[in-house]
Amino acid sequence: MSNISVQIFAKYIIEKLRKANPHLKFAVDESTNVLGGAVVHIPNAGASPTVVKNRSSFPATAVQRTDSFVTYALDVFTTTPTFVTWQEENEISYEKTDSVLNDHVQTLLEAVGDDVLYKWVTGIKADGTADSIPAANIIKTSGAAVAVTETGQSGQRKAFTYADLAKAQSRMNKMNVPKDGRYALLESYQYQQLIDSLSTNQMAAFQQTADLENGIVGKLAGFNILERSTVLAFNDNTPIAPGTALISTSNVAALCWQKDSVALALGDIKPFQDDNNPSYYGDIFSAAVKAGGRCRRQDWAGVIAIVQDAIEPAPTISGDDSVELLATATPKNRTYATSNGADVTVSTEAEWLTVSANGKKVTFTPQAYAYDAEGEATRTATVIVGIAGTDVTKEVTVTQPMAENN
Repeated sequence: MSNISVQIFAKYIIEKLRKANPHLKFAVDESTNVLGGAVVHIPNAGASPTVVKNRSSFPATAVQRTDSFVTYALDVFTTTPTFVTWQEENEISYEKTDSVLNDHVQTLLEAVGDDVLYKWVTGIKADGTADSIPAANIIKTSGAAVAVTETGQSGQRKAFTYADLAKAQSRMNKMNVPKDGRYALLESYQYQQLIDSLSTNQMAAFQQTADLENGIVGKLAGFNILERSTVLAFNDNTPIAPGTALISTSNVAALCWQKDSVALALGDIKPFQDDNNPSYYGDIFSAAVKAGGRCRRQDWAGVIAIVQDAIEPAPTISGDDSVELLATATPKNRTYATSNGADVTVSTEAEWLTVSANGKKVTFTPQAYAYDAEGEATRTATVIVGIAGTDVTKEVTVTQPMAENN
């Protein structure tokens, strides 16, 4: 079999990379600053000169500008080798070599696309310690409760709505970020939630702004909207690295950015081919790509994550469902536990029973129930025990026997 052209393969990878990952089109390309195919090295201008109005002191003091450099290493993404036997090449009706190469390309594209998104919300501080997008740049979704969609999650989350995107627009405006070149990449289910939140007029305007050739499905709140099967996930306010299993409380996120605030860099792109390998009786293929990315601003301006907000389960209350009192005016105490740790409230409409709450302890104090030949042998009252600050309640049945006839 003929060898794969490295130049053609690299061009093919780059074209596919941008089609499969539309977000990579809309970032600063720092590939020209890659040194040795492995490290990005970018000059960073020092402080700008100050401006003095109507200067009166001479000579002016000269200040030397101190420049620095931004340096970050590219990660190496490699596929596990696949072999195609000589027998397969001769007996299978389709071109299996092409299919295998396509599998390697698609796997690389997904891995690089995921990793660059993660790099855009994580970084390294000047002192070398890890950094990530600050809480001030994280917006929580605010829609109605929806079921979780990702493996590992549990419970419900608040849906993604137009209001969340508008909030990101306002926050980015306050950052003094340019209003052109803003993009929002939404996970597929969150994209559908956004569509569901639009009015008829908003939907009509959205559809008219689509640029499908560039992967833009429409424009809303000043953002060019992109859609992808996966985007980001967070545990609390911490981004989760690609490939890490989600836990029950993990939350899916969309990413909003201005194109000058993030960067992408590609290094070496190389296919590997071992023809007529005697141990495998065929050809072996694999591929490697060097890639990286970063948020270009230390203050994180121009990068905002919209993260699912969890729907907290309703608190619960547990304790006795019934209380039996004596015929005398002797009080009884019961303790009720609340899942959120709040105190309890208590009430009843029964005239013969007084109830009070102190923390989580409820006291039931009856009036004495004297013997009455025409009265009920046992009287019953309903007491409502609730959780303070909520609508959660529990009914407790309280009974008191009549005193015996002496």
